[in-house]
Amino acid sequence: MGGGYINLLLYIISSFAISATLIPLIIFLCRKYGWYDHVNSRKVHTGQIPRLGGVAFVTAFAVSVCLFLSTQSNLAIETFLPIIVAGLIIFVFGIVDDFGDLRAKLKFLIQVVATFIMIFSGTRFTQIGSWQLGILSYPITFCWVIGVINAYNLIDGVDALCGTLSTLSLITLGTLYFLAQRMDIAGISFILAAAVVGFLLYNKPRARIFMGDNGSQFLGFMVAAIPLFPFGNSFDYNRILIAIILAAIPILDTVAAIWRRTREGRSFFSPDKAHLHHKLMNMGYSTRGLLGILITLQLGLCGFVLIVIWCGPVRGFFVALGAIAVACAFFVVIHYTHRSVCKKHNIIVNEKFDQG
Repeated sequence: MGGGYINLLLYIISSFAISATLIPLIIFLCRKYGWYDHVNSRKVHTGQIPRLGGVAFVTAFAVSVCLFLSTQSNLAIETFLPIIVAGLIIFVFGIVDDFGDLRAKLKFLIQVVATFIMIFSGTRFTQIGSWQLGILSYPITFCWVIGVINAYNLIDGVDALCGTLSTLSLITLGTLYFLAQRMDIAGISFILAAAVVGFLLYNKPRARIFMGDNGSQFLGFMVAAIPLFPFGNSFDYNRILIAIILAAIPILDTVAAIWRRTREGRSFFSPDKAHLHHKLMNMGYSTRGLLGILITLQLGLCGFVLIVIWCGPVRGFFVALGAIAVACAFFVVIHYTHRSVCKKHNIIVNEKFDQG
C-alpha cells in the first residue's frame, strides 16, 4: 500500500511538471502564430493574451493518468476509459472552438454526444438521499453534466478564477475518495488538480495565458463526471448534494444568467456583461480582490463538504442543504449590493452588447 501512495505521488508531481513545462512552449507558439484571446466588449482583460493553456494541463493529465491507470486493475481501466474518451471529445472540439468560434448549437451537440458516452457506460447519479432515482437517473445526470460544463465555461472570465475553483473542488473530491479507499478515483482527481496548478503558475493575475474554451469545458466535464462514481459506502447518500456544493459558484452564476436572459427575452447563448465577476468589479473590487472573496467562499463550501461527511448520512443531508443555502444567500447579497452601488454612484450597467 505504501508503494502505491509513493507511485501516486510521483504521477501527481509528473502531472504538475509536464503542465508547467508545456506552458512556456505554448505561449511561444501562440505569440508566433497570433493565437490570442482577442479583446471585445465582454472581456475584462486588455492586450493580446495566448488562449491555449488548456492544451498544457489536459496533455499533462492525459499522460500522467494513463500511466497511473496502467498500474490499476483492468476493471479500473475499463471503468474510466469512456470518461477519458468523452473528456477528450470535449477538449478537441474546445480547441476547434477557440480557433473557429463554433456555433452554439454545434457546441451543445458535441457536449450531448460526450455526455451520452459517459451516461450509457453506466456512470450516473443513482440516488438523492434515500430516494432511488431509477429511470430519472438518466435525465438528471444528463442535465447535471451539460449544466456544469457550461457553468465552468461561463465562470472563466477572470485570471485564475476557473482554474482555482476547479482545483479546490478536485482536491476535495480526491480527499473524499481517498477516505473512502477509492484510490483510482482519488488519483484521477489529484492528478488533474496538479496539472491545473501547473497552469495556474502562468494564469495568476496578471495572466500570461488563458485556458481557453478547451480547458474550461474539459474542467467542467471532469468536475461533473468524477462525483458520479460511487464512494462505496454511506457517502453515496449525499453524493449529489456534495457535487452541487463543490460546483455551487459556477452553477449559481449560470442560473442567474439563464434567469437574466430569459427575463430580457434573449437566448441563453447570448453573452452579456453581468456575471458574478463583472458585478464584483463594478462594486470596486480588483481582480485579486474578487478572487480572494470567491476563493474564500469556495474554501468554505469545501469545508462544508467535509462536515457533511463527518455528520453522517441524515444529519449531513441537512448540513448540505444549509451549505447550498449559504451559497444562494451570497449571490442574493451580491446582486442587491451591486444594484445599490450602481444606483448610488450612477453607474450604468450595460448588460447587453454587440458580440462583434
